[in-house]
Amino acid sequence: MSKRNAVLKTVLIVIGAAAAATGGGSLIHPFRTTSVPETNRTILRDAQVDPDTLAILLRACRNCHSQQTEWPWYGHVAPVSWVLARDVQQARSHMNLSRWEDYSADDRLRLLSGIGSAVRNGTMPVQRYVLLHPDSRLTDLERQQIYRWTRTERSRLRMRQTQATQKSTHSR
Repeated sequence: MSKRNAVLKTVLIVIGAAAAATGGGSLIHPFRTTSVPETNRTILRDAQVDPDTLAILLRACRNCHSQQTEWPWYGHVAPVSWVLARDVQQARSHMNLSRWEDYSADDRLRLLSGIGSAVRNGTMPVQRYVLLHPDSRLTDLERQQIYRWTRTERSRLRMRQTQATQKSTHSR
């Protein structure tokens, strides 16, 4: 066998092994399976959010911070699928917009403060996510719009808390 044929055979073996490892690894999801999204869960249930702001939140935040993740084609190929699944799992553990109604009023106030701060200072959406999902990029106007919504929603929640406290005080 010539030297060239030996090199070609080695290259083909390496490519075949890499393809087999990628294919087999795609079946393994250590953080979670990339399943069908839970489209029956309403995002931000019990929050008052105008349609324009909601559209921005759905476009830029839903894939990581809700149960409505739409996995891209490369989200099913290891090891990229592992990184994506871990990132989504961590994002949901910080805040899950599909479970908004499950958070206490104090937790919602804290989360709204965090959303406003992260969007205003540009730490969200995460830059590496934006590189692969340019449609999630927020303009300065969209950042301001989300920030204003978080302030308005925090005020509304505080007012509700104050009214609930006053009712319970008067009913004694």
